[in-house]
Amino acid sequence: MQARPNLGTSAGGAFVYDTSAFESWSLPYFGWSYYDRLPETWDFDDVTFRNGVRVKMLEAGMRYQLGYQFRDQKDFTADLLFEGLTPPVPHLQGAPPFTGSSHYDQHGRVTGTLSLRGEAIEVDCVSVRDRSWGRRPELLGRIGRLSYAFGANDAGEAFLAFCAPPADNHLLEVETLTSGYLLRDGSLRRLASVQRNNVRDRVTGGVERIELVGEDTDGRRFRAVGQRRSAMALPTGAHVTINTFLEWEMTGGTGWGEDQDVWPFASFADRLHGKPATS
Repeated sequence: MQARPNLGTSAGGAFVYDTSAFESWSLPYFGWSYYDRLPETWDFDDVTFRNGVRVKMLEAGMRYQLGYQFRDQKDFTADLLFEGLTPPVPHLQGAPPFTGSSHYDQHGRVTGTLSLRGEAIEVDCVSVRDRSWGRRPELLGRIGRLSYAFGANDAGEAFLAFCAPPADNHLLEVETLTSGYLLRDGSLRRLASVQRNNVRDRVTGGVERIELVGEDTDGRRFRAVGQRRSAMALPTGAHVTINTFLEWEMTGGTGWGEDQDVWPFASFADRLHGKPATS
């Protein structure tokens, strides 16, 4: 969810994606809105937005009850509990894309139930909660490409990495770290350096494979290779975000996670039309 009090609007919702479709209108469920009015009275400690998203704080920064049901419709509902595995990790101050605002990320265990057109789906996984606040101006033209990848495995290793290509080469498939962290053996440290290499699907332009190689501030080497299992395109304002569900090969064994591959529409069009990256 995104709340914009100066405009009095909110944006967000819920969606379900699998291997059956890539475009948002063909997904098993897509319930996303962009300019809903904010509730007349609301508090982030316990809020229900007009599109059906519910968030209730149970323990500040660590435990949240999450729900979803759009009005009286029951084709998709969610009743979930998020419990942080670590405290929230602040984004590196001044690093893209939050150069003029604040942000944090947090791995946690998510449990509960989803219901998709009458099918009950039990949930027990590790995922990421994040929050941003401050100015979020729309970026136009070819400015603002970035990626946001995370994963975790049963060995207790978890990572998150924001990466971006050079500002003057928006089509380059080699990206470098802007901010991120690594949790290993109970020790949480910032990532100091990461190089990201992408292999893309020729039809959709989304990532097919991702390799991340780097190290954290303690000098611990880090490598994760992700293979796409499903993906979808989410248009948001002046950008399109390719959400990809990934199976990761990482230290300690196989893990799971997601990548959010954010492109200005003009840049993504350049890529699909075969415009070459500059050297």
